[in-house]
Amino acid sequence: MLFNSAPFVFLFLPLALAGYYLILWLGFQRWLFVFLVVASLAFYSVWNPPYVLLLLASVLANYLFGLWIERRRDREARTGLALALGIAANLAVLGWYKYADFFAANINALTGAGITLEKIILPLAISFYTFQQIAYLTDVARGEVSSGGIARYTTFVIFFPQLIAGPIVHYREMMPQFFGRNLGRFWRADITIGLTIFAIGLFKKTVIADTAAGFSTPVFDAAHAGAAIGLLAGWKAAVCYTFQLYFDFSGYSDMAVGLGRMFGIRLPPNFHSPLRAPNIAEYWRRWHMTLQQFIVAYMYQPLTLPLARWSARRGFGKWPTFWATVALPIFTIFVAIGLWHGAAWTFVLFGTMHGAYLAVNAFWQLWRKKARRGRTPRAWHRAAAHALTLLAVAAANVMFRAETVADAVAVWRGMLRVSEIGSLPSVLPASGAELLSEPFAFAALVTLIVALMPNTQQLMGRYGPVIGWHRWRAVDPPALKLLWRPTPPWAMFTGAVLFFAVIFIARAQSEFIYFNF
Repeated sequence: MLFNSAPFVFLFLPLALAGYYLILWLGFQRWLFVFLVVASLAFYSVWNPPYVLLLLASVLANYLFGLWIERRRDREARTGLALALGIAANLAVLGWYKYADFFAANINALTGAGITLEKIILPLAISFYTFQQIAYLTDVARGEVSSGGIARYTTFVIFFPQLIAGPIVHYREMMPQFFGRNLGRFWRADITIGLTIFAIGLFKKTVIADTAAGFSTPVFDAAHAGAAIGLLAGWKAAVCYTFQLYFDFSGYSDMAVGLGRMFGIRLPPNFHSPLRAPNIAEYWRRWHMTLQQFIVAYMYQPLTLPLARWSARRGFGKWPTFWATVALPIFTIFVAIGLWHGAAWTFVLFGTMHGAYLAVNAFWQLWRKKARRGRTPRAWHRAAAHALTLLAVAAANVMFRAETVADAVAVWRGMLRVSEIGSLPSVLPASGAELLSEPFAFAALVTLIVALMPNTQQLMGRYGPVIGWHRWRAVDPPALKLLWRPTPPWAMFTGAVLFFAVIFIARAQSEFIYFNF
């Protein structure tokens, strides 16, 4: 079931909220997790009912692995084997459903082996609930969480607001909220705040992201059909798809956060104005934030700390140590993250590009650290760094969107056709009315929104919209200092945003980009 669908907005969500708060008001809180599990399974089963069994099997297996790890930990025994087996089992299931066809096709292309597999349908949300459960097992092994029963654990994994595409949550963040004394006490405020956040996210998806898709998709389709891409078309595809990707996924994350808040649960933030980031490292710190935090905590640190100790014992110098313990791990991890996004060479190259960006940025930061000591970067330095970051992101997004590597190359070639600059006046619209309907006018308007407007968390900042908001409150404040309040004008704003978001559902209902990752 899609968040941006009429059945979800007008049927499933009201019934789920009514059932949830009825249970709380009647004092049957012990049945709360059962209700949420049933509601979440109903939500998931609309897509493909047979894969509900795979989801439940994954939940049960990881719960049992968690118990095994916890018992070994409590007995002060080593948990490494149990943890390794749990992680390996998760990755094996993910690898089979997501990558078996990809690897078989590539082996056949290289060797002519003729490996044949029945068509494997990718289970919805498998990448997200796999990472979430790997994080849970690791946290149990570290002694940071303890199991709390199968109903609680199942709710943690399949709570429908964050099940399909995140945010990737931690057990220690989410589950204690279900046991606070205030759960359900401020239901009017929670529903009002949550509905506002949800409305903004739905508007991002249906009005902005889907409109951007209408501009970018024809260009990528033309590239796939073998057509030559011109300068304007190439930049239209790159810019509009960058906005589509951002508002599609940040819109989903807002909707997830808003839905969680309607149930009195705060989820972590997933976006914090990444397109305003001054460099690529800061971009990733603020783009898909829960994935970046997973990378640092469960991939980068476990990989680099042993390398750093090994390098120190060997007495390597500054630069060999940097390449061995910083640049190479970053590059390797982001190649893997690219593959995590999808089983195609375009995703591998997308990850490779970002891995190279981040490695070069780390090198630059280290090399310039001494030279910049005590100096404040000049305004034009910051502007140039921001522009370079946006160009790098847009170029990588072309590879992310393209169906094949050749399609991406075709769009890049179009973006570099500088010889067409002299002929631009002849291809631009003649009238102002036509110009306003063009994608570049749309892009200009969205650029102003991104550059000047507060993001959703900043707009709702008075009401603690997400977990850990105090850590982000002062980061990159917006040019326009707008703060939502429960007043009639802001109620009209929320109503208008929700109205247009719902109206645009009927225009072109589309899946979220991250739904099948």
